Amino acid sequence: MSDDLITRSTYRALLMRGLTTDEAVNLTAFLCGLGIDQVRWSLRQLNQLLFLREMARTGRFGPADGASTRLH
Repeated sequence: MSDDLITRSTYRALLMRGLTTDEAVNLTAFLCGLGIDQVRWSLRQLNQLLFLREMARTGRFGPADGASTRLH
């Protein structure tokens, strides 16, 4: 199961239990090991960050990725 599906189902379950959207997404972020101090996450941001974290963990994304390259 992908992180996107896990976060989405967790988020929806929290909403169904009466949490607000902000509370649900921040608790979902916290459960995924992300900081929530002074950060207001959206579910999309959370999934994007988890995607990048997984890419870095598996070696498919590194510190030099995205850096400008000189052609000359």
